[in-house]
Amino acid sequence: MVRLVGLVLTLVLLSTLPTGLLEIHASFFELAYDDGNADYGWSDYYPYAAAVRFSPPSTSWRITGIRLHATCIIRGSQVFYVQIWDSGLNTVYWSSFLPSSVFKNATLDWYTIPLPNVVVKGVFYVVIVPMFTLDGSQLWISVDDDAPFSNTSFTVNVDDHAIHASLNATGKRPGDFMVRVVGEPAPTLPELKLSSIEFREDETLVVFTYPGELTGFGARLVKPDGSFTEENATRVGNSLTVNTRGEGLLNVFAVTTGYETVGASVRLTGGFRKTYENLLADHAALKRDAEYMDSKISYLLEENRELRTRLNQSQTLVRLQDDRINELLVNVSSLRGELDHARAEASMLRGLTILLAAGLVLTISLLGFLEVGRRWRRGG
Repeated sequence: MVRLVGLVLTLVLLSTLPTGLLEIHASFFELAYDDGNADYGWSDYYPYAAAVRFSPPSTSWRITGIRLHATCIIRGSQVFYVQIWDSGLNTVYWSSFLPSSVFKNATLDWYTIPLPNVVVKGVFYVVIVPMFTLDGSQLWISVDDDAPFSNTSFTVNVDDHAIHASLNATGKRPGDFMVRVVGEPAPTLPELKLSSIEFREDETLVVFTYPGELTGFGARLVKPDGSFTEENATRVGNSLTVNTRGEGLLNVFAVTTGYETVGASVRLTGGFRKTYENLLADHAALKRDAEYMDSKISYLLEENRELRTRLNQSQTLVRLQDDRINELLVNVSSLRGELDHARAEASMLRGLTILLAAGLVLTISLLGFLEVGRRWRRGG
């Protein structure tokens, strides 16, 4: 509904637009895809935005300003946003502007938004978030719908960092957003890279690394409703640490000694926090289990010590028993020897007994014979 009303209003306002061309200002180049003739205007509620994809003539490109053809009805203190995304749709620069600092009220024209020497590598996107409201400022971005089309203009969702629709030649409303870039080739700079994310109970620590010298740095958290807060950032060595308690898109920037700005972003969502809470609960459970296992291990170690003591005592008793057994074996051997000697003596005595018995029998026989002989003589 808002878009249809806006289209009718804008077609009336843009009927007398001046023609714009690709220009070179001093040593700065103006990159453009539109033909300078605006045909209608576009605006939408947050989180939708206009985006134009640029392919600079050099690998590394310094953006010094954004040229925007638009009209703005200025009311209140509502801001609009300008973002630079890399080829992966990640934020490398983000800033907010008061419409009154850029536009003349209800005046359709070209406007320049200066940027602090933002350096990008390769393909990048310029994203204009109009932050349309019914009771506040209304920013309308001009669209050139004359062929040929560059197929580089899109509407995007800045909350999800996703392309919502394309204004390409095969679409229902092909065209080119009248957004241009002023800049120049730049030396390749190191990247500001995400190093780690640490979730704590009441805050999140996000660490980036940048290997070069810096003259300044900072961080902003863009919340899901489009508002933002400045976050605390500190640097130690090559590490840039940001402390935040909120959720949303965290944009971090660093200013080099050559006054170039490099940036990076990371999305902090409730899912991460929920995952952290689950991990924290798991850690607490594992800690309890570990404490229980520690107590169990201590109990088992104590039992092991007691068993070792008993084992040592048992081994001592076994050694004593072994000594006694050995002593008994010696005694048995000695007794066996004595028994063998006694048996030999018994055998000898048995032989003597037999001889004595034989002698006795012989003696008795002789005595009997003599007695018979004697009686016989007496009788004779």
